[in-house]
Amino acid sequence: MDDQNKERKSLGVVFPNTNKDNPKSYDLKGTITLPDGKKFRIGAYKAEASGTGKLPKGSTYYWMHRVEELELNSADTSFDPANLE
Repeated sequence: MDDQNKERKSLGVVFPNTNKDNPKSYDLKGTITLPDGKKFRIGAYKAEASGTGKLPKGSTYYWMHRVEELELNSADTSFDPANLE
């Protein structure tokens, strides 16, 4: 089997939060898994570049506001968006 046909392991799912109930809610959120198996919940806000840094003026980027280890519930499981169909 060549490299392109190998199944790639999912390291998580991050998705845009398009139906925000609160304007302070994250614009991008999800769960990622590090190579050591630890899962983290992340949340980011959408911003627009001013043009004084590395990105051209008006470019969209997301700045991470939340990166915290995901806590397992009493059943020793967590919500994993990668398992959704």
